[in-house]
Amino acid sequence: MNEAQKKLYKKLLKKIEKADEDDELAKLASEKLTPAEAFERRLALERKNEEMMRAKAERSLARKEEKEAYKKKIREEMEKKKEFEARRKKKEAEDYRLQQIAVKTHKFFRLNAYNKPQLTGVVYFGDTIREGEAWIPHGFGEYKVSGEVVYEGDFFHGKMHGKGTYLFANHDWWMGTFRFDDLHGVGMYTKHNPEGIDDDPPRECIYFKNRRVCFTDELLPGVHVRLLSDTHHSPGATILGRQKKRGHFRVKMDVGGMQNLNLADEEFEVDRAKPRITLLDTYTREPEGTAIPKRYDETAAALITERHENWFSDKLPPTTEADRLKALEEKKAKDDWERKKENIAREKLVSANRQEIAAAKQKKEEEEAEKKREKEEEEAELNKRRGIMIKEREKRQTMLDQQSASKK
Repeated sequence: MNEAQKKLYKKLLKKIEKADEDDELAKLASEKLTPAEAFERRLALERKNEEMMRAKAERSLARKEEKEAYKKKIREEMEKKKEFEARRKKKEAEDYRLQQIAVKTHKFFRLNAYNKPQLTGVVYFGDTIREGEAWIPHGFGEYKVSGEVVYEGDFFHGKMHGKGTYLFANHDWWMGTFRFDDLHGVGMYTKHNPEGIDDDPPRECIYFKNRRVCFTDELLPGVHVRLLSDTHHSPGATILGRQKKRGHFRVKMDVGGMQNLNLADEEFEVDRAKPRITLLDTYTREPEGTAIPKRYDETAAALITERHENWFSDKLPPTTEADRLKALEEKKAKDDWERKKENIAREKLVSANRQEIAAAKQKKEEEEAEKKREKEEEEAELNKRRGIMIKEREKRQTMLDQQSASKK
């Protein structure tokens, strides 16, 4: 029974009660009673109705309290069940964590003079793989020696390979990349300060096969480096500037031409015997009106210049008419494609808005039809009840007429 039907049912009950009361009053009026008797009869009728309403209210209140008590009991049972489930899950998670710690912890030992295993103080905790009956570090893990973490990072088939942190014997730190047990690539090097409380601030440096080549703050524009491999067919290069990617530098080759080199993967060394070259394009003027002379600005170095006196000048090839037309066509095609994408997105948005409006209209029409149907049902029910009440009243009237006629 929905809300509309409930309201209709309440209205009908009120009308029936009123009709019964009218019938009682009509019956009192038909019986030839004195005003005092009629008043007393009416008071008795009102007291009876009041007692009935009070009993009805008490029954309703009792049912409501019983329902609330049942809901409270259900809630308490659900809360107890949730608490029990939470404790069970927590215990399972703790047991699983302890089990994983036990599985991932591996202790090293050696055989003593009596051919019995003796712990060496070296512990590995992390991911492993099996090869036969032996386990090999593979994945992420850490090595501890006498309770101190010596290495923490990635392993590959038993070797330090990937990103990790390594503690040297003098308590210096390296946080960077490794390649098959070698410190190799770009990372941060922290020097331990035995006299002070805090260590020195970390510096970015480059390692090549366990050999520290240099710190990256030493690779300033104008510094010459010697390339020890034959990959580039050049004995050396001059640093022009840093790139956004770590370890990548823009360099001028000794044999000519400029390249972007990843010095983290190059075997090189800084040519400290050769003085640093001052690039012409790094000179900047101060604003007019200041007495400060020209100064050297390392961040303002240009990679390409038109000055012929600048030794690293590599002039761009002249732009031909065909290149210019080709660039214009590419730009036009790119603009057309952007406009096409915008039109497609706009059409999708308009279609979505139309669908949303149509769905809202359909929903509104369905609601109106539902309201109309409920109203028609209510009117039909009222007409039906009205007809029944009219028939009952006519029947009672005929009975009263017959009684009065028989008395006469």
